[in-house]
Amino acid sequence: MNFTLIFYISLALLGALLLISSKRRPSEDNAFFDRILSKEIRGFLAIFIILHQTVITMMNFGISTTLMKEFFNYYYYGILAVAFFFFCSGFGLIKRWMTDQDYTKGFMKRRIFTVLVPYFICNYIYLTEALLGNIRYGNHFTFTEVICAFFGLYLVNNQMWFAVEIMILYVAFRLIFGKVKKAGPGIILMTAVVLIMVTIGLLSGHSQSFTMSYWFKGEWWYNTILMFPVGMFYAYKEDRINRIIRKAFTAIILCSSVLFVLLDYIHRGLVENTIYYKGDGNSLREILYRLEGLSEETLFELIFIILVITIVSKVRIGNPLLKFMGKISLETIMLNFFMIENLIFIYKRYGIAVYLPAVLISTIVAAAVVYLIKNLVLERRSGLFDGDVG
Repeated sequence: MNFTLIFYISLALLGALLLISSKRRPSEDNAFFDRILSKEIRGFLAIFIILHQTVITMMNFGISTTLMKEFFNYYYYGILAVAFFFFCSGFGLIKRWMTDQDYTKGFMKRRIFTVLVPYFICNYIYLTEALLGNIRYGNHFTFTEVICAFFGLYLVNNQMWFAVEIMILYVAFRLIFGKVKKAGPGIILMTAVVLIMVTIGLLSGHSQSFTMSYWFKGEWWYNTILMFPVGMFYAYKEDRINRIIRKAFTAIILCSSVLFVLLDYIHRGLVENTIYYKGDGNSLREILYRLEGLSEETLFELIFIILVITIVSKVRIGNPLLKFMGKISLETIMLNFFMIENLIFIYKRYGIAVYLPAVLISTIVAAAVVYLIKNLVLERRSGLFDGDVG
């Protein structure tokens, strides 16, 4: 079975996952985006990110883009999935803060530790794998690298970056909204924090090591994070924005669809022109080149989010599988690379038709196990199938 057939089968399954149990949203339902829906969409996007990372890993193993053909399309849209994760995170924080006066109390355990615990579990999985790889291939880490990796200050695997940034944002949120009493000023301050993080990423370049990496090394650290304050702003002005979407649905859906297609075309050209690797230094020209890419991708992500929000204003999606995947979406993002890389022998022996299902199933099982361990450590009762969004 070739890549083209697998692409269309996987695309059909993704579509079915979204559409099963979907229904037309009642016209009186004005709060059409909430924490439950955001969790379900993140569950869907976590599966999409597995497909995206599979393409990247296969490229790293020397499998040509020509051979992958249509399947290579997953490469271009990983950025949109991650951007939506940040959008949902910002939305959820403000939504809860606005409806719960004591939300910042106990925030460390409820939010930050919920990320910190699976982060370290996954970190030690990757560290153990790296140390065993050193023995096998005769490589070595310095003592400083091992200690920093043990405490998560170095990333043994760059797939862990998302958890680091989310934790930084959560800490900033706790510090700011623990003092600020109005959403507007708080969102402005959070936007300033995000802009600082973007600037650090822009000036940091790429890691020179495929094994150990400092924080903020690589464009993925900053090219989606601006959607976090966008999500906060949407939660803050949700009623007003939703009324506009309701009144101008046809115009918004048409404009956002056309803009999405146009920006997708531009983005593909920028990516194929090695947008972030062409200038990895800190000369003005190289920084402006990276800013060009950041500007286009930020607009691309924003249009995508507008398109999604507009669609769900008319369609209510949701089913048990999406709820399940929503629970383990963070763990899925952090662990997918481990399975994708270590099961590559299955592709070499049996082909993509066996390899891809093996990656998907093993990643989901591993993520579910880490999720259950996390809840055990945090003494939480939220199970995998209890319906609670967590």
